[in-house]
Amino acid sequence: MNLPPLPKIEGDVDLLLDVYTHSSLRYGVSMNEEYGDTDRLAELGHRILDLAVTFHYFSKRPILPATEVDRLSREALSPDKLEGWLEAYGLKSKLRYAPGEQDKVGSPEAIRRFFDTYVGALHIRSGGSIIQDWISRLIDPDAEHMPPPQWPAVSNASISTGQSVWTGASIPMPPSSSPPPLPPDNISTIGMAGRTLVSLALVNQTAVQRGVNVTYGAEQTGPPHMPTWTVRCLMNGVEQGRGTGKSQKVAKEEAARQAWVRMGW
Repeated sequence: MNLPPLPKIEGDVDLLLDVYTHSSLRYGVSMNEEYGDTDRLAELGHRILDLAVTFHYFSKRPILPATEVDRLSREALSPDKLEGWLEAYGLKSKLRYAPGEQDKVGSPEAIRRFFDTYVGALHIRSGGSIIQDWISRLIDPDAEHMPPPQWPAVSNASISTGQSVWTGASIPMPPSSSPPPLPPDNISTIGMAGRTLVSLALVNQTAVQRGVNVTYGAEQTGPPHMPTWTVRCLMNGVEQGRGTGKSQKVAKEEAARQAWVRMGW
């Protein structure tokens, strides 16, 4: 399957963890102050995805009648096509869910919701223009490229002030290549939502499943009655995460979570 490149959701650990975590693993997770939860992301993504597909066929020339726009839009988002895209992009294998939930995760409704959630998260980070270009190439790869409408991304400021995000302001296109990865010390600390979703056991289990050798190195500094622990998480001998804490356990868990993010799991 020849697909256009998948736009990446960059620079937000908590958002990525939310996108790739099924509701069966969500218990006691508080609302994110910016975007709420995955139900809100999925609702946003559902509307944006429908709009992007409809706009594509609405803009085709020669002009299509409304009935044809509706038919093509429905066919473009069939369950089989959505599942094929998730498989081809490798997104389906990244979704984490509770044991025994595999059948539910594979249902047409769950597949559409997963895709919607990704689109919703992508929109608040990159804006609708990126989504329109991606979806147009995805559903109609042989069509002549059309400049997408300039939909701005949802910024923190616009959310907190209630400012409309549908202003038509243009947004800069992302760089053609991904930025270089940050060194381990600069990885942002995972917030509370991430802490409840990624455990040390999950990191170690995933590493075993993927054939990755995990080792940890620990160092203690400070007085014996008030130590500070630093733990390094190495994947196949390469440091992928580093955590600090008042106990070795806390530092090890933080190092594992950082390695999870760095490995793209």
